Amino acid sequence: MSYDDSQALRDYVAASGVEFTLLSDVDSEVIKRYEVFNTIVQPEDVPFYGVPFPGFFLLNEDGVIVDRLFNRHFAHRDGVEAILDSFAGRVAPGANEPTAAASEDDGISVTAFLRGGGGVLRVGPRRRLVVRVQMPDGLHIYGEPVPTGMVATSITIDGPEGFRHDPADAPPTRAFELPGVADPLQVWDGTVDFVMNVWADSTIAKAIADGTESIAVDVTVRYQACDDNQCFIPRSRTLRLEVPLAVSTRPNFSRARSMPGAIIEMDSAAHMKRLIERKTGS
Repeated sequence: MSYDDSQALRDYVAASGVEFTLLSDVDSEVIKRYEVFNTIVQPEDVPFYGVPFPGFFLLNEDGVIVDRLFNRHFAHRDGVEAILDSFAGRVAPGANEPTAAASEDDGISVTAFLRGGGGVLRVGPRRRLVVRVQMPDGLHIYGEPVPTGMVATSITIDGPEGFRHDPADAPPTRAFELPGVADPLQVWDGTVDFVMNVWADSTIAKAIADGTESIAVDVTVRYQACDDNQCFIPRSRTLRLEVPLAVSTRPNFSRARSMPGAIIEMDSAAHMKRLIERKTGS
């Protein structure tokens, strides 16, 4: 559903070949009713005023909304995998998505994988970079803060210019009483996922237009494993992901040649003209 008029949606369907239903809400009435009206975009921001926050509602078989995923910026959009993972309660790597892993003698394994879009990075849609630490029974790793001399778990991402990411979203820790330490420490055990939203900006778009087919992203995980009685030497593991790139679609504006990407062959200029006239009342 969008605030575009029905003619623009018909033209887009004809040009792109999408097979799902598009809904036109030109006055943003339904958008407001579902409380997803974009309040960051102001009335003077013609022609964008009236757009919703981009995202999804997830419905069950009875048509009841069971979850919602929305972003603050209309250029950042999650893929359908994010919705399915949210419903399942666990991020699962796809068969062809970039993955790298390292295993230790004590049974700890560290895996990094890119989730979403078949593992292909495009400008606009967001993917998720997942760092998964799996520990055998009896071992744990630490979150902040830790006493002097101990190492809290940290993740560092090193990618080319234009590869962007949010801070890692970590699950809750549990309190752990360590002999000799006054305050309980915060630990993870079992299987823990650290999840980061990642996306490509216009710098990557230019690289794609120049023929770059993939980028290397290094994920460095530093942690210290302990059991109930002792701590082991801190470790640092760097995992490299080879991430394929692909062009994104863009409107066919006659003056939009500075925006690399695959063109949607529709009269976007005519649509934009109608949109501006509607928003300005002229």
